[in-house]
Amino acid sequence: MALTPEDVLNKTFTQTQFRRGYDEREVDDFLDEVVAEMRRLVKDSDDLRAQVEDGPTSGAASTGSSSAAAATSIPGDEDGDSAATSAERDELSGRVAELEARLQEETTAREEAERRLAEADDAAAGADAERAEGDETARAAEVDADERVAAAQARAEEAERAAQERIEKAAADADQAEADASARGEAAAATSGSDQMTAAASGEGASASSLIALAQRLHDEHVAEGQSQHDKLLAEGQSQHDDLLAQAQTRHDELVGEGTSERDRMIGEAEEQRSRVLEDLNSQKASIEQSIAELNAFEKDYRSRLKEYITGQLSTLESTGVEVGTSQQG
Repeated sequence: MALTPEDVLNKTFTQTQFRRGYDEREVDDFLDEVVAEMRRLVKDSDDLRAQVEDGPTSGAASTGSSSAAAATSIPGDEDGDSAATSAERDELSGRVAELEARLQEETTAREEAERRLAEADDAAAGADAERAEGDETARAAEVDADERVAAAQARAEEAERAAQERIEKAAADADQAEADASARGEAAAATSGSDQMTAAASGEGASASSLIALAQRLHDEHVAEGQSQHDKLLAEGQSQHDDLLAQAQTRHDELVGEGTSERDRMIGEAEEQRSRVLEDLNSQKASIEQSIAELNAFEKDYRSRLKEYITGQLSTLESTGVEVGTSQQG
């Protein structure tokens, strides 16, 4: 079936996958069809020229000579047009290859930018994870500090209870000694019936008074010692409690500060990298869109020029056929 200008105008190609453009093999096959049709037209023109040159009558020869002269210029023109078309085709093919190479480079660059964007998102997620880990560490340190403070308070309370028990025991011993001394004094007074016994009772009473004074002194000493020990243990417990609480708060503040600083730094870096990647993507997108527009313009221009060329060849062939027919009729 002969190739017509409408076939060239309405020809479509299969779009390639993963990149913009058309299947190179289909384009080459179609161009081969165009070349074959052009060669057929040139052959028909040569045959008609040969018929004109072999005309039987002198008038036909005369007319044919002029037609042949006109036809003689056609092969040269056709050869020139064929060479120009071949050069133009090579130029256009080279331009297509160049645009496809640029498109491939832009696609590769876009994929690289998308990969870098994914890495930036991963870095941001890692920063969030590290921030959460820092917060968890700070909470654990705070809990540990609270536990240590509670333990110190428990030890202080235990020491206070022990001191109170010692004070109560010393007071009980003093009271018992005082009671024993009073009982012994009363017994001595009841059994005394004479002056000698009275003197003995007086000596015994003095001894009881001394014992009571000793017991009171011991009681006071034990009470004072217990109170001193109580105050000492309470002060030590409070001091240890304050130290532990201050250390825990300091450590908590350090961890929170470090975690916040690291989080802000990593988030800032991730955001900066993400902005750069997005800027690169937008730039590459604009470049790819420009390449696609150039390819579309090239396709449209190529179709138009090819249609004009084939139409011109067909017109030349029809004109040659009309001249040959006129010569034969003459």
